[in-house]
Formats: sequence, C-alpha cells, structure tokens
Amino acid sequence: MLRLVLRSKPRAHTAGAARASNRPLDRCTPGSRVLVTGIHCPASEARRLRALGLYEGATIGIVDCRHGILLDVRGARLALDAALATTITVEPVP
Repeated sequence: MLRLVLRSKPRAHTAGAARASNRPLDRCTPGSRVLVTGIHCPASEARRLRALGLYEGATIGIVDCRHGILLDVRGARLALDAALATTITVEPVP
C-alpha cells in the first residue's frame, strides 16, 4: 500500500539553505547572472513582468545598477526602478 504524505512546511534543514541564497534583486552586482525565485509585487505589475519574460525560474543577467536596475532578459534589456527591484527575489547562478 502506498502512503502519501503532504507537508505544509519545508523541512528545517532545507529551509535555511534556501533562505540563505535568496536575496532581493536590487542587491545584486552588475555582471552577475541570477535565477528568479519570486515576484512579490502587486498582481498587475507581476503580470506585466511575466509577459516581458521576467518570471519565476527565468535566468537573467544584471547589466547595470546605477539608477534602478538594468537587466538582460532573454536577449532584451529591461529597466526597473529600485522600488520594484526590491520585490523580486533571486538566487545566484554558478
């Protein structure tokens, strides 16, 4: 007999590791590549970002961080203001 176990919370040993590598997009350095792990802005803005190719699981490049943030998203440049960049979480890609 198979038994299905549903867990509502991640295990303690995996949750800490996942949190340690996640950071807001605005804290990344130019020239780095990151994996988008979450978009936590209002729904209308999140839909627009996803339509532009910035979605959970996408790998993007950081081009510049002087006046907001300039991204390389699938070969296109996308500029975000600093406030919106703080609502997007990413993790570094080796």
